[in-house]
Amino acid sequence: MLIYLNLLNTEEEKSKFEQIYYQYKQLLFYVANKILNDEYLSEDAVHETFIKIAENISHISEDICPQTKGYIVIIVRNISLNMLKKQKSYIDIDDYSEIISDDYSLEDEVLSKHSYSLIIEEISNLPITYKDVLYLTYVEELSTKEIACLINIENEAVKKRLQRGRKILLENIRKRDK
Repeated sequence: MLIYLNLLNTEEEKSKFEQIYYQYKQLLFYVANKILNDEYLSEDAVHETFIKIAENISHISEDICPQTKGYIVIIVRNISLNMLKKQKSYIDIDDYSEIISDDYSLEDEVLSKHSYSLIIEEISNLPITYKDVLYLTYVEELSTKEIACLINIENEAVKKRLQRGRKILLENIRKRDK
């Protein structure tokens, strides 16, 4: 924590940062781990998130509020998605040798992983309005009501953004497959 506090100038900023750190560190790790499925990478993502928060502490008006929670979840999500993009997608056959059987299709496994990473990549390329709600819905598996509370908009607005975002996502995937 001292590393982060050294990035801050005033006692007020340091106090605000400490409140945010202790309130949200577990949530940030949870979000990062849901995306990365790796504890060490998730810790790195959370570390980068706290550095970003320290650098941008002036943008945070209240320590603990839904807007702050949404703001830092989006930061950790974007950092985690970028880390996921940077990872090389390869399959080591030795990792799968124990589970391969007659009804197991390695091709289906590869396609499934490729499809998921393709969808995540396409979601990350969407405008922020749609990217956030699609990500929170399909990756974080939050309900529209939870998303509405998290990003501070009406439930109906979340539903409309999901509808429009899905349409754009589908069009982008179709264009990419051509």
